[in-house]
Amino acid sequence: MKLLIKSILTVLITISLIACASIPASTATLSQEVISEANSMHQLNIALVNRLFDERKDKVNDFINNQYIPRYVKNFESKIPAGVDVSSELANILKSVMPVINRKRDSLQGLLDTQRNEMITSLNNSYANYQQASSTLQNLITSAVKLKQSEANTLQEIQNLTGTNINVGKIQGHLDSLLVKTGNGFNKLLNIESAIKAKN
Repeated sequence: MKLLIKSILTVLITISLIACASIPASTATLSQEVISEANSMHQLNIALVNRLFDERKDKVNDFINNQYIPRYVKNFESKIPAGVDVSSELANILKSVMPVINRKRDSLQGLLDTQRNEMITSLNNSYANYQQASSTLQNLITSAVKLKQSEANTLQEIQNLTGTNINVGKIQGHLDSLLVKTGNGFNKLLNIESAIKAKN
């Protein structure tokens, strides 16, 4: 009797192990490489965003220096009363003009900094979500690989204990067939029970 119970337990354990998905051990290593590559890509994205916004800030500076200042100075000169010596008053003129120009520059660059921070925050949030999903997937893959290895070890132990090769697929097929037949039998019994209750 004990031998029969051990045999049944062995068969059930074997079937449950074989029913699991087959994942090669290299899958865990490959997924770790993909995760590592994604980290590199994230860092590259951040660097590209920073470079893009640095270039935009340079363009703002070019605009201020090459277009805004000349127009502002020209407009300012047109408002200077006749008879004022511009060259002698240049220091005073620059003192009054530069704060306005710097506020404009700071305003434009502040907008760029805000946009940069929003974009980097969005990238970081997306990457954090990716990392969480990747970590979960990596854990599942690692678990499946360990389970597959455990399955192989268990089958080897069964073969060592019994001294024979067990055709687990055939056993699984027979058990599946038995379960289907049993289910059909119970279904017929339930139909009979329902019919009896309906007559009473």
